Amino acid sequence: MTRLLLSALLALAPALPAAAQVRAVAVPVTAPTILSAPAALGAAALVPSLSAASISPLAAGVSLSAPALSGISAAPSASLPALPVSAIQAAPALPLAAAAREGSHSTPPSAAISADSPAALDRAPPAKAAPLVLHSLQDLRYLTDQDGGASAARAVFDGELATGKPAAVPGMAGVAVRSVDAGLGEFQAHEIATIRKIQVFTPDLQVLVREQGATPDLIVNGVVTELKSVHRGVLDKQLSHANHQLVSHAKRHGLGLGAVVLDVIGPELATEQIEGKIAEVVRGEKEIGFSRVYVFHGDEVKTFAPAADGDFRLAPSAIPFAPIAAPAAVAAAARPSFVLPSALANAALPDMDVMRREIQEPSRRLQAKGIEATITMYGSARILSPEKARAKLDAAVKELGHKPKGKAAKAKLAEAREAVRMSKYYRIAQELGALIATEGGGKVAVVTGGGPGIMEAGMRGAFEAGGPAVGYNIKLPHEQSPNPYATPGLDFTFEHFPTRQMAMRHGSMGLVYFPGGFGTMYELFEILTLMQTGKMARAPIVLVGERAYWDHILDFDEFAHMGLIAPQDLSLFTFAENAPQAWAAIRAAHAPAVAAR
Repeated sequence: MTRLLLSALLALAPALPAAAQVRAVAVPVTAPTILSAPAALGAAALVPSLSAASISPLAAGVSLSAPALSGISAAPSASLPALPVSAIQAAPALPLAAAAREGSHSTPPSAAISADSPAALDRAPPAKAAPLVLHSLQDLRYLTDQDGGASAARAVFDGELATGKPAAVPGMAGVAVRSVDAGLGEFQAHEIATIRKIQVFTPDLQVLVREQGATPDLIVNGVVTELKSVHRGVLDKQLSHANHQLVSHAKRHGLGLGAVVLDVIGPELATEQIEGKIAEVVRGEKEIGFSRVYVFHGDEVKTFAPAADGDFRLAPSAIPFAPIAAPAAVAAAARPSFVLPSALANAALPDMDVMRREIQEPSRRLQAKGIEATITMYGSARILSPEKARAKLDAAVKELGHKPKGKAAKAKLAEAREAVRMSKYYRIAQELGALIATEGGGKVAVVTGGGPGIMEAGMRGAFEAGGPAVGYNIKLPHEQSPNPYATPGLDFTFEHFPTRQMAMRHGSMGLVYFPGGFGTMYELFEILTLMQTGKMARAPIVLVGERAYWDHILDFDEFAHMGLIAPQDLSLFTFAENAPQAWAAIRAAHAPAVAAR
């Protein structure tokens, strides 16, 4: 397709001397995709220069979009009929002024434009001619189309050949293809003409996505900019309208002051008239959202900026569309009724050396001990061993009797009885820890958070069976109580929860969850999310306890029924009511790998 484009272009353009040559530069295009090329370009293709009259501009009502330093991209709106080339008038040329007027800047010659400027074909122009500018690959399609442009409006070049590989215009390093946001607004012909004038001064243009009906048009060199055409001298009304859009947008996004571009159509306004009308708007508005006003008329642009007294005046030495130092943000319409904390400024960032050590050190030490894999056990720190739970119930009965009458006494006795019932999970975790130690042959470690309850039970089972038990404790403001069953040298204390979570799941061949509170549920859903999104390799997840228990606290089927998860997500986990079932579920998941050895 690229060769066809250039062949047609060469056939269409008149033969010119070798001195009149242009450089093909990266240009993007929208509808349905944006095409943009990297700034670093390969050797430019030599293409005959074209007269300005032979360049067909974009039809009215096109969508524009451009990343910073990538120029303006354009394509006809899908809602518009196809237009032949003859029906589209060329963009008005910007003739060079014989001399710049005071306080104004004439359109610079092509020599002032970088040869690598995106979205442009530049050359040394003949006398009294403006630089030749093509704004998109769509322009090339209009120029090279053989049927008068009728198909070009419908068949937008999408940067791909029949092979599906990205194509590039000769001289470009490549073409990147990405989807375009459907919210991009459409520009009218007079706005496109203004944009082309701005492009002469800078290629750094972006299009703002429309929102809430009050969005400025562009970001020019990092400054939010609104475009207005001025007919019959109504500059003050257009400037006021532009100001309202800038203020509204700045408040929504916490931005600073922007800029306004006024393109005067018709009789030229004197500098004094412009200053007077800007002053009327500034004095009449409650809030001002701009710090620059650029006024185009014909082949020049005038820049107006605040003077020492605050009034906007002609700035003769100002460079049009140069980046503006970040001004104070426009005040919000309504301040919060509470005191805003300096949360970002006061938030302490973690010590990255500590975090790196907490990520890397545990795995290194486990491998040094000959451990090849881990099984991670999660569960409540409040579940007691059967011995402690029975002792607690006996003490409550002794104090309160079997049938206490007071509300508080009844609650205390009920809590002691529930502790005995839940202690069965301590026993299951202890049995599972012993199974892992025995079956794993010292190569598989039981990993827990290192605290009491289920964590203690799993590590105790592994420790008493002679297998490795790893405790990943966490430093907290209150005293933390690590259990005593960690294998010497395999007890860790972490500063940060995220690195602790990473260490606990790292190298795990199975993750086992017992009943628990918020912490256990957080850890369960974190792992489910990581596996569901492919951020963590699949490993068996086993939920220990009666299915009725898990259905009571987490109705997974209802998640799928409501469409909040996919039905296949239910296969991420399985259930087990005792230690042998939990171990079998883990073994089964790794059976193919074992058989292959």
